[in-house]
Amino acid sequence: MSAQRRGDARARMVAGAARMIGHGGVDAMSLRALAERFEVPLGSTYHYFPGGKAQLVDEAVRLEGAQVVALIDNTPATGPVGVLQAFAEMWRSVLTRSGYEAGCSVLAAASATEPGPRQAARDVFDDWNRALAGALVASGVPEERAPRLARTVIASVEGAIGLCRASSNADALDDVVAELSQILEAARS
Repeated sequence: MSAQRRGDARARMVAGAARMIGHGGVDAMSLRALAERFEVPLGSTYHYFPGGKAQLVDEAVRLEGAQVVALIDNTPATGPVGVLQAFAEMWRSVLTRSGYEAGCSVLAAASATEPGPRQAARDVFDDWNRALAGALVASGVPEERAPRLARTVIASVEGAIGLCRASSNADALDDVVAELSQILEAARS
């Protein structure tokens, strides 16, 4: 197997693990199910992830985290409302494609029984908060208010994802975006 193909398989497994965690949580994700889904020998999962499930979960959660930071970093010209809308549209797509069965792997990791996933989630949420707070400051939100406002945005959207999953519609996400958009615009000085 070529190095590129091995790398592709590994990357697909990390992304697949993030989706599996978003669907059923850390405890429901197994290396066996992941190997079956990606048609790789179970032994290959240990080759790619010598740290086992703990390593794979950590990488999957951090991958999703990095994707959101990239989204924040790549939409600064649109201001905080544009970042919020891009974040919400990303989750709307995940929710609708999954029939409202998928959620955020980072939030799922935050409620895992093991401390490793919770630490990864804490790190990712801190990264999101720093990135979003920076974008808020760049758009005119006072520096002392930006971290609190960023945390409010993250907590509200994450909560809305859960409500959307429970109700099988995007109404909660729409409501949160509408209210937060007004708050974000008013926060700019």
